[in-house]
Parts: sequence; C-alpha cells; structure tokens
Amino acid sequence: MNNYYLSVALLSLLLLASCNNTPAPAKPVLPAGTEDTTKSAIPDPNDLLNTLQGRWKSEQDASYTLEIADTQMRHLHSGQLTHQSMIDVDGACESPVCKPDGVDTSDGWCFTEMTVDQGKYAAQCNFVMLCDTVRLQYRSLSGGGKVLSFKKIQ
Repeated sequence: MNNYYLSVALLSLLLLASCNNTPAPAKPVLPAGTEDTTKSAIPDPNDLLNTLQGRWKSEQDASYTLEIADTQMRHLHSGQLTHQSMIDVDGACESPVCKPDGVDTSDGWCFTEMTVDQGKYAAQCNFVMLCDTVRLQYRSLSGGGKVLSFKKIQ
C-alpha cells in the first residue's frame, strides 16, 4: 500500500513539474529569401546612440555640421557653435514628446534634443529615417518636419 501512495505522489509531482515547463510557441518559419518585417523588439538605445557618434556634414548646407559625442549634440555653422543640446535615444519613439497627433513613428526610432536656456526646458523629438555608418537622415516631429540629411565625416 505504501508503494501505491509513493507512486501516486511521484506521478503528481511529475505532472506539476511538467506544467511549469511548457515550451514557448515556435516562431513561424518564413520562406527562404523573405524577412520578418514586423517590429518585434525595440533596439538597444546604447547601440543606437553609438551609431550617432561622430561628426556629420549636412548634404543640404556644406557649412552645417553636427558633432555628437556621448549624449552631447552640437550644431555648428561655418565652424561656429550655434546650438548645443543633450540627446536621449528612444528606440520605439514612445516618449510623450515623440507622439504628435497623426504621425506614424512605428517604423523607426527617435532621439530627443533637450536644452535648458535661462531656466526654460525645451525638448524636440527627431524621427530617424536612416542612420548607418555613412549617412544620417532625420526630421523633427515638433517643427516643420523638414528632412535633414548628413554624411559622416569622422
């Protein structure tokens, strides 16, 4: 009789243990040559910030350059500093400043420029349309929406 109770107890434990070890559902297999275009994961903000690092020359205005070092962004015209800000990378454009009405930011990422001037805080969200080791293209979500394009120079 004791063997019966011991067997029932062991089977019960095995059943409970197996309930906690259910495998995750398998990701659907895509046909060869196709990509999964759904936005499944938010990129690491540190990776995005690293991609922005360096000096960028405007493709629209040869006298305009950006310098991004760590979280500091400097705007220069003809070598003269015109504006400086701190930047914060938002891999999914989820920050409230990056959610203007009627703008779809689901297919990209953003960075916010933040400044404090004479005690007033200002934030401008920029939607990144392209950023790699050679080119940077973004537009402001809080301004006129003009696309700014840059080539990496350093």
